[in-house]
Order: sequence, then structure tokens, then C-alpha cells
Amino acid sequence: MEQFNPSTYKKQSTSSEFTHSCLGKAIIFCAIAIILLIIAAISRPTDSQMIWQMEDNIHECLQASDSIESDAIDDYVGNIGRVFTHADTTKTHPDMWKTYKKLNRLDIYPHTFFKTARITNNTHPEGVRVGVGIFGVVFPTIKYSDLLMNTGAVRGDYGKKLIRTVGVPEDLGTTPDIQPFHYKGNPDD
Repeated sequence: MEQFNPSTYKKQSTSSEFTHSCLGKAIIFCAIAIILLIIAAISRPTDSQMIWQMEDNIHECLQASDSIESDAIDDYVGNIGRVFTHADTTKTHPDMWKTYKKLNRLDIYPHTFFKTARITNNTHPEGVRVGVGIFGVVFPTIKYSDLLMNTGAVRGDYGKKLIRTVGVPEDLGTTPDIQPFHYKGNPDD
């Protein structure tokens, strides 16, 4: 076992001791988190930026809706790509856009450090989140199924009669002679 030799001992600096201690690491982590939260609060997108970006993302969602999507990963990859691109609004069919505007409502909700966008329609009366804006960037989470693009009967033929009249045939046969039944007890007793 080695003996402590004071002549070879090098005293650590106060900053080095602080950064290697548990309390020091916790304070540094909290300071970094507070700085990030302040930056997030300052750089939160405005309502007009959120609406513009979300409508741009909705244009791209409507343009991509003609292909068959195999699973949810297609929506996630499409939404990641929509962060960095802008839609060509001339490719969106004008009737589709009018239908979207007529049947859906885009709402922006502010929070302390970020904003969320929700689409409200008849299928989602409480609204469904379709985007998050933080650090000045809007991240879409929209799927085509979040939008209401047509109205009409969900199932069946609502106009048909519930009770149908059936024609009675002329010859039903004879009515059988039915006698009232009276219980006379068990014949074996």
C-alpha cells in the first residue's frame, strides 16, 4: 500500500473540484436547462408564423394524399421532410383547399415555451394536435386522417324504410282448431 507523500500531492483548483462534485454537476445541468428554456420562450413562433407554416404543411399533406401509405412511418418521414420544404400551392386542387377551409378549423394554442396547432372538425370536436412550434421552428405531426375532407352518410342508406310492407298471399290454408289447454295433473300419479 502506498503512503501519502505531501511533496507529490497536487492540489486541485476550486473550479475543478466544483465540476467533479455531484452538486456542481447538478447546478451546471440546471443552469443549462434554464438557459435553454429562456431561449425557447424568446424564440417561440408567433401566431402568424404558426398559421403560415401549418397551412404550408397542410398543402403538402393534401398533395401527398393521392398515394397509398403503408404504415405510420410514412407520415413521420413526410412530416420531417415538411420541416425543411415549402409546398407549391398551385399543385393543391382548389376544390380540396376550399373543402379543407370549410370543414376544418386550425387553432393555435400558446404555452410558456412553445405553441401547438390543433385541427378541429366534426370527427375531432376536441381537436387533434397537428404541429408544435419551438425554437422558431414548426414541427408538423399532421396525417391526412386528421382532416375532414368529405361529409355524408357514414354508413348505410338512411333514406330507406325501416318497415317494409309484404304482400299477403291469397290462399293461406285453413285455420287449425285450437282448444284451450287446461292442466289436469300428472297422469302417472
